[in-house]
Amino acid sequence: MVKVRYSKDKVNFHKFTHIVNDHIPKALRQTFRLMWDRKFGPGQLWDDSEAVRKSLAAKEGGRTKVPTHQSYEEWDCTALFQATIFAQSFALPDSKGHYKTLSDLYVKPPGHGAFHASVVSLGGNPDETVALAIDQLRLLRNSSSHPAKDEMSTGTFNQYLELVKDAFKALGLKTDEIDAIGSEVGLPTSEVANLERENQNKDMAIYRLKIGVGLLK
Repeated sequence: MVKVRYSKDKVNFHKFTHIVNDHIPKALRQTFRLMWDRKFGPGQLWDDSEAVRKSLAAKEGGRTKVPTHQSYEEWDCTALFQATIFAQSFALPDSKGHYKTLSDLYVKPPGHGAFHASVVSLGGNPDETVALAIDQLRLLRNSSSHPAKDEMSTGTFNQYLELVKDAFKALGLKTDEIDAIGSEVGLPTSEVANLERENQNKDMAIYRLKIGVGLLK
């Protein structure tokens, strides 16, 4: 088997993809659970049961983009953003007493392609810090969702890595695994497997195409 060598920019891209696909969802689930338990515990701690998921749906007014029929372990980033900063469950009153989501209260879009300069509330408001940190992770996820090509410069990779770590720290989460990925020379094991699978699929597609046009018998 020919061993494929990937460029530094391609390695950076797939390392960050690994963070987005594996580590950001885990961080969001942990944060969601902490938010829920702080607000609704100890009487209704989040145990991921059908009953507690139905309770979430009810608190959202019976209509929600969160797939409450599924375990929260299956929720993707989009669902987890809906369950946290866009959720009615965690809405708070504004200066006029109107309840608004954390996003509506605290998040001001930084502009296309930009990120929040800081995810720590200048006024020391923990709810604002949570909202900003989660939204930062949302912006980072979106930045890698539709790339022009699967490459990322070292400068961009290092910048994104620091932004992820800042958001994790603001949420009270450890950054050890993120640091480990940042220091890896090659690709994370899971990404190597994904790329090998993609290459095998491409080779098979080419083989079938050649069979189809009669180049192989």
